[in-house]
Amino acid sequence: MSTARRFAVVGAWIVATVLVVLCARTIDWSHAGAVFAAANPWWLIPALAANAAVLVCWAGFWRALVPHGEPRVTLRRMFEIVSTASSLMNTVPFGGGHAASVALLNRRAGLSMRGALAVLALDQLGEGLIKVTIFLGVAAMDPLPTWMRAGVATASIGVAVWLVALLVMSRRARELSLLKDAGRSLSAFAYIAAMKGIELLAIVAVQRAFGVTISPGGTLLVLAALILATMLPVAPGNLGTYEAAVFLAYRYLGLGPAQALSLAIVQHLAFLLPAVGVGYSFVSARTFSRSAIASR
Repeated sequence: MSTARRFAVVGAWIVATVLVVLCARTIDWSHAGAVFAAANPWWLIPALAANAAVLVCWAGFWRALVPHGEPRVTLRRMFEIVSTASSLMNTVPFGGGHAASVALLNRRAGLSMRGALAVLALDQLGEGLIKVTIFLGVAAMDPLPTWMRAGVATASIGVAVWLVALLVMSRRARELSLLKDAGRSLSAFAYIAAMKGIELLAIVAVQRAFGVTISPGGTLLVLAALILATMLPVAPGNLGTYEAAVFLAYRYLGLGPAQALSLAIVQHLAFLLPAVGVGYSFVSARTFSRSAIASR
């Protein structure tokens, strides 16, 4: 490895480390520790595992979105890419993580820039469609809280506009041909649906950790509330907006303020630790392995 390349790799790791530290510093660990102490740790393990499994489904989703004619990407390589992208999306200001995702797909997966941009565009469409599906499912079970209705309507319109725009572009862009293939589209959508299903299981595990039992419709409302609150990412890690959305959802479901806040804090930490930690581990392992090889 050239000296310039070595410095670039180490520099990227230093930046990643600084971002993780800044994210960690925004968390009130003394309060979080007290909240964790009140929870059953045996239920927190499956919550963390479920949130880590979301990354595996995400890797499968992106592999399904890779356009024909682009290099085949192994699941392991794509898992590394989405884990790193997740870490960046939860630490870098809005847009930075998504831009880095395109670069990762281009450099680590070997996709062309058009292919990488198509994966990201289709990823956003798939995310939008499953979110609207969840919103409709919640609305079918119970009336949506007043504070959610305007946001849900706006988000649904935005997803519809994005769908139409991509369908129009697919007439000229072969990278978007997946939209014309019903079989491939459904296969890709199954991955994104699995992601949200696993995320729902993680929420249930946190509820069990505090001895709380919520109906399936109520748990789906919690997921819908946090989806709505995090549609516009706020770095680092949507801290504040995530907790506020989950807190309001649990209060709407009749839980007391202290219990609702405890669930919101632990649920977010159980999400953040895999979402940031797995990608950071990949970056660190790659940096030190390359440094070790270069020093021989």
